[in-house]
Order: sequence, then structure tokens, then C-alpha cells
Amino acid sequence: MNEKKLISVYAYGLFIFLMICAFINSYPIYLLSHLWSKKPRVYLQKIVQQYFKLFYFLLPLVGKITITNKKYINKFHPCVYVSTHQSSLDYTLLATMIDDYATPSNHFISDYPLFLKIPRDGLGIYYIPKGNLNDASIGYQKLKEALEKKSSVIIFAEGTRNLSNQLKRFKRGAFRLAIAQNVPVVPVIIDGTGKIVAKESNITKTIKKQDIQVTFLKPIYPKENETIQEFTNEVKNIMQQFIDNTKGSQ
Repeated sequence: MNEKKLISVYAYGLFIFLMICAFINSYPIYLLSHLWSKKPRVYLQKIVQQYFKLFYFLLPLVGKITITNKKYINKFHPCVYVSTHQSSLDYTLLATMIDDYATPSNHFISDYPLFLKIPRDGLGIYYIPKGNLNDASIGYQKLKEALEKKSSVIIFAEGTRNLSNQLKRFKRGAFRLAIAQNVPVVPVIIDGTGKIVAKESNITKTIKKQDIQVTFLKPIYPKENETIQEFTNEVKNIMQQFIDNTKGSQ
């Protein structure tokens, strides 16, 4: 077994082990918090967040994680965080920073029997299979309810991982939610995670530490009478301009 495969086995084993520990330690508190809180999910998320941080600390491939514009994190709450997407690491990375959220996922882990559906019910990760319009509608309703309860939403608007500097077409669900609930969109640019784990592969791309940059951009509010498509294009253009300027200066 080569070094990349060994590191991959370690990484996935570490993640599963930490998640089992996290759920064992947090689920009783999550259940009890129903007695006094209308948002028991927050308690489970805060505990699991520490295990996500431990995962990144113990992951030998992750170098320095730089966060730019921390002032925009958890300040405009609720809001819709619209992020670029390079790797399967992106959700857990954002979950180390963002509090009180819900997010869609096309990965079955939220309904995986081993985890007793805790990711869905406790963490707010809603599994939406690709191409299933009925499940997509149900997922959208769950995210809408989260915003109504003053929780934020994390969405990867491209709907797939993208290592290119050119953003793919944005799906409109995030912007439909923001307009409907009259909340801002906080754009997020993630760079570096794609150098660690490749798309459609469980094997790491490298054996060397890779630095990661996470940049939160200024919140963008929907304008009066602005259409969903216009708002989508506005946010995408701002994010693309930031990427172009950043890559052009390197």
C-alpha cells in the first residue's frame, strides 16, 4: 500500500472515529436540550464543531488555515453562506467556523445507519439525492424553516466540486431562499482543499501539507424587486471578480 493510500485510510478512519465519539458525547445533551431550548441543534453542533477542529489538527495534510474577514462570520445571522466548493473537506471546514446552521448534501452520510441519522436531525445536514425533484422540494422547505427559526444556511451554489478558477453555473436555490426570507448572502471563497482530496476519489492527491485559505466577503442584500436570476448573477460576478483579482496578483 503506497503512502497516499495509507494517509487516506488514516484520514477516513480518524474522521469516522471522531464522529462516533462526538455523537456519543453530544447526543445525550442534544436530547436533554429539547426540555429547555427551541433550538437543541445548536448544542450538538457546538460540541461536534470541536471534533471537526480536532480532525483538522490531527490531519497531517493540512497546513496553515488562514481565515480572512472573520468579522463577517456569525454576525449577519441568519444569512445564507454561499461558498465555492473544491473538496469533500469543505463542509467540515466551514462547520469549524459557522454556528447554528443547516445545509443540504448530496452525500448519503446524513442518513447513514451507522450514525443513526444524527447528522440530519441533530446537525441539520439534509440529504438531497441528485435529480430527485421531490426530495429537492422537501430539502428546500427544511432550509426555509431553518431560516425562519433564525438559523443560517450553508450552500455550495455550484452544486459540485470545482477546481477551476472559473465558477460554474450557480443553482438558484440559495438566492431564492435569501429573497424569500429577506436575509443577506455572505459569499465564501475556499482555496486549497482541492489540493488535498480529488473529486470522485477517496485517495488523497498529496502527501505534503497544504495551506488553506477561507475568505468571507461582504454580505450582499437582495434589492427590492430584484429577480432571483439577477441576484444570483450579482453574487456570482462578485465572487468571480474576487477570484480573478486574487489569482491575477499571485
